[in-house]
Amino acid sequence: MAQTTLFGSYSVADVRAEVWEAFITQHHERVFPHEVTLPLDGALSQQEQAKLTALRQNMAASLQLYLLVYDGEEPIGWHFGFQRNDIEYHMASTGILPEYQNRGIYSAFLRYAKARIFGEGFQYITSLHRCDNNAVLVPKLKAGFQIQAFGFLIQPMLFEANYGPMVQLICPAKELYRSLFDAKAGTRPLAEQLQQQLPHPPPEPAP
Repeated sequence: MAQTTLFGSYSVADVRAEVWEAFITQHHERVFPHEVTLPLDGALSQQEQAKLTALRQNMAASLQLYLLVYDGEEPIGWHFGFQRNDIEYHMASTGILPEYQNRGIYSAFLRYAKARIFGEGFQYITSLHRCDNNAVLVPKLKAGFQIQAFGFLIQPMLFEANYGPMVQLICPAKELYRSLFDAKAGTRPLAEQLQQQLPHPPPEPAP
């Protein structure tokens, strides 16, 4: 298993989905003690479940990252994310064990994640967080994420209204894209900037 150093003894590595699942199952409640999830499957009929299975299979070919964060050889955190479309990667779940929090590991992981994800060709990274989750919101805003929207979380296979108001963050790959999410800007300024960058043909000589 190839590990990429974050700093000091901390590193990150791709792992198999079942290895990731075993670790998060053991530690998820410690990292997110107040989180309660309600899978939709129990509310579905057999026919509805079959349709949902088919929909999930449609998504099977999308890129998914299962990562564990290590201190030496000891796993101390995780990340899971997936491709939502041709330009967006969604950071779905990231956690660091409580005894390793506030050491700069999450911020270091964000630097790695941005380089890795944008290196794959994605143009945006998105994520959803509780409005009061400053332990995540602050380092993400410092890392270049922007607040895109407020709302309530409804994700595939999960309905988690217990969270209350949520913040959706977005991190563009290019500085140029940031004007799209500026309250005083939008599509028109970006279009004008892109037009200026396009190569212009030389003027035709006068007859």
